[in-house]
Order: sequence, then structure tokens, then C-alpha cells
Amino acid sequence: MKKARDEDWAWGYLTRLLSFRPRTEAELRQRLAAKGCPPEVAERVLERAKQAGLVDDALFARLYAEDRLLSRPRSRKLLVQELKAKGVSKELASQAAAGALAELSERALAKKLPLWQGLPEEKKKRRAYGFLLRRGFSAELAREVVENLVMGDG
Repeated sequence: MKKARDEDWAWGYLTRLLSFRPRTEAELRQRLAAKGCPPEVAERVLERAKQAGLVDDALFARLYAEDRLLSRPRSRKLLVQELKAKGVSKELASQAAAGALAELSERALAKKLPLWQGLPEEKKKRRAYGFLLRRGFSAELAREVVENLVMGDG
């Protein structure tokens, strides 16, 4: 009966970890291993959690990217690196970063636009473009956002 107790303990520990914040499958696997949980028990518990919808790396990546970019805007490359360090696959990390960046770069810039209201159009564009570049957004994304927001604003 030791195996059943181990699995029950692992499930309890996993749900306790998830009650604090969402985690990736890799993070949970690592935490279970650090507590001495046998790999086969960890795999069964993780599979059970995935089936219950408690562990979803794609959802984690999207939520993490949005939250991270709202609190401290980062470039796509840095965001992908952070997600990979948390155990998210490169493909999922890239998709999450791309989706969050476009929306959040517009939000970040929209907060600054009222400050530049009386400036000539060219100066406003330069400031907006520089603002986004300094926060790590790609030149292509910055140019697109500036054209949509600044030019559409004036």
C-alpha cells in the first residue's frame, strides 16, 4: 500500500503547489523529484493533473507572457528565454510571446501618447519609436505600432 500513499501524497503536494500559482509541467516534475517522489509516480500524477485541466503549458505560457509584459515589458527574445527556463517548449514560448507583444506594445505606447500631444508629428513618431525600442520591442513591431497609433491619432 506504500505506492497508493505515495501517489496520494504526490497529488496533495502537486495541488498545494498549484494553489499558489500556475506552474509548468517541468516545474512540477522538478519539485516532485526534489521531494523524493519516484519518477513513475510523478508521471502518473502529472498525467492526472493534465486530464483534470490543472496543468496546461500553453495556457501557462500565454498567461505568463501577458502578466510579465504588463508588469515589466521585455523583448520577445527575453520573454521566450524566461519561458524556456520555466520548462515551456520553444514553440509554445514563441507563440505566447508573439501574441502578447503586439497587444502590450500598443498599451504601453497608448499610456505615453497623451504626454506628447502638442508635439509635431515627426517628433511624436521618433519619441514613440524610441520608447518601444528601449523596452526591447523589435524595430519591425515598433514601426508597425507607431504607424497604427501615432499616425491614426493625428
